Amino acid sequence: MKPSNATAAAAALVFLLLAVALTDIADGFSPILQHIYQRQSNNNNKEHHQNLLFAVTAPSTTTTTTTTKADRGPRMAIRENFEGLQRIHSDPDVYVIENFLDTTSCNEMIRMARDRGLNPSPVAYAGWTDDFKDLVELATKGPVTWAAIALGWFQTKDVPGTSQVDLISHMVQNFVLFLVLAVTGIGLFTKNRADSLQSMRTSTSTTLDDMKAGSGIFVRRAAELFTTTDIGNKAAQKDEASLFEAPTVIRYEADQVLKPHYDANRSAATEDANRGGQTLATLIVYLNDVQEGGLTRFGKLTSTSTYKQVDRSQDKLAIRPKQGDALLFFPADANGNFDERTEHEGCAAVDEKFIARIWRHQNRVPPPFGLSEDALREI
Repeated sequence: MKPSNATAAAAALVFLLLAVALTDIADGFSPILQHIYQRQSNNNNKEHHQNLLFAVTAPSTTTTTTTTKADRGPRMAIRENFEGLQRIHSDPDVYVIENFLDTTSCNEMIRMARDRGLNPSPVAYAGWTDDFKDLVELATKGPVTWAAIALGWFQTKDVPGTSQVDLISHMVQNFVLFLVLAVTGIGLFTKNRADSLQSMRTSTSTTLDDMKAGSGIFVRRAAELFTTTDIGNKAAQKDEASLFEAPTVIRYEADQVLKPHYDANRSAATEDANRGGQTLATLIVYLNDVQEGGLTRFGKLTSTSTYKQVDRSQDKLAIRPKQGDALLFFPADANGNFDERTEHEGCAAVDEKFIARIWRHQNRVPPPFGLSEDALREI
């Protein structure tokens, strides 16, 4: 006998409850796809540990996790009496450090980068695992479930002797089929999204993963800045430097840009587990003077700072590069909570611009992302 309306309704209710319970199954696809994507990313990028973390700016059907003021804790501690340190924005804190590196060190790092060779700067899609999970969950609780119910009903409504169990069995089979199709489609969509991000960054870069000349001085100075206990103790500074990604030198030529992005990752626990976890601080040193273009701009911040390199023609906080000066900000709080207020960009270059960057993470950053034990022994 064909299922009655009451039977179909009961079967649909049972199946809806089953679909909600099966939602967690979809989450299991996330680490699998992550592994595939990471392998693809690593194979495509000669120096994949330079990957920049981008927030997706394209329209999205997912709900982006926004950290509220109540969620955010204090930023990580730094050496507040560090020479030349001055705050140019509060809440979130943004600092400049005048004369962080001397002219010789800056020029040495530029030379070292040129000698090593600069390649197109790679890009990673930060937060893609959360987006993937959200999309799968949305599909599971919506179109996948209803399509499975509707198809199951049409498959059995004219079949004599069909029972409620038969109806639910068809629905479950349909659900699995539609879920596989949805996961595959969402995976391809996510991968395409990641590939399209490369246009957001047009610079070239290289990593200096040893302690030679200027790069060694940069690492030591950064370790001094971030060491808040046993100041002057080389062992403490070595421990601090173990939390750094190796310095990256980035070159911007005329018209090259770095579009608005974040250095932290709302999915850091998953995506950055093999590179020290969340990025707690970004330290940038300008390696050459830039007369025109190449501003570092924070699109969500304004400032009344008297620092002479703040560009007051901008409606938001924007810093003009000055050789040897450093810029310090905190993409996440000390507990690793993502701070969307630190969105920033490298405005279009007019004159050639060189910067060096260190990301300070929560945990030890192993090679090839971080410094080797041999390098750390030279602190």
